[in-house]
Parts: sequence; structure tokens; C-alpha cells
Amino acid sequence: MSLYAIQNEITDIVDAILDGGDAEAQQALEAHLAGLDAALDEKADDYAALIQHLAARADARRVEAQRMRDLASTDEALADRLKARLKEAMETTGRTKLDTARFRLSVAGNGGKQPLSVTCDATTLPKELTTVTVAANKDAIRQALENGATIAGCELLPRGTSLRIR
Repeated sequence: MSLYAIQNEITDIVDAILDGGDAEAQQALEAHLAGLDAALDEKADDYAALIQHLAARADARRVEAQRMRDLASTDEALADRLKARLKEAMETTGRTKLDTARFRLSVAGNGGKQPLSVTCDATTLPKELTTVTVAANKDAIRQALENGATIAGCELLPRGTSLRIR
């Protein structure tokens, strides 16, 4: 029986018990409800085991993914160093173009916007050359609301619930 079916049947039986009826029907409903409670306990145990298994597998995959990202970063760093070394060798020897058996190599100028360095304090620049970013201070808003303040467009939301498996 599925968890959904158990849940619906328990709800129906509880509603029937609350609606009343003869004593014999009440006893039959309560006996059936006890059986469904046992089925729910068993189903919940199976769910919890599956949840724990999936969480452990997700953790293992996350660790493996991080290991693979680290390996990729190492390979990228090595490729960048080798590329810089080859570029330097080509520039030093004055050979900006090379044709090999498998590749055609060239040293060319970068396109796009010219690089810019800003080392001065931004407050010394004219206003038309600066930007200002405004963001809500959520910690201060939360504290004010907890202290009883009313702020238009802001409210504390309920914390919600979570399932804990131990």
C-alpha cells in the first residue's frame, strides 16, 4: 500500500469515527485504523531508510565532484602555464607564427575593451564616474521587526517545519 493510500485511508477512518455510528462499526473502524497505523510505521521506516541512503549517496557524489573539479583546476593551471611558456618562447625568438604537423600557432594581440586599472580611492572621482549600490540590510530589518517595529513591505515569515531522521 502506498504512503498516499495509507494517509487517505487513515483520514477517512478518523472522519468516520468522528461522525459517530454504532459501537460495532466504531470497533471495526478502530481495528482497521490500528492496522493502518502499523502499515504507516513500516512505510515510514522504509522511507527513512531510502532518504538516508540517498543523502549518503549525494554526499559521496558531492565529494567525488569536488575531487574532479580539483583535478580539472590542476589541469587548467598546467595548461595555462605551458601556454604562457610557449608564447614567451615564440615572442623571444621573434617567431609569432608556427605551422606544425597538427597545429597552426600564432601570437596575436587581444581584442575587446582595453584593460583599465583604477588604483585611486573611488570617493575622489567625479560622481558621473562612480556607481552607488543600495541593498536592504536584512539583519537590521529583522531586528527592528522583532522589536515590534512596522516596516512597509517587510514581515517576518513563519519558520516552517522539517523532518528529522535519527
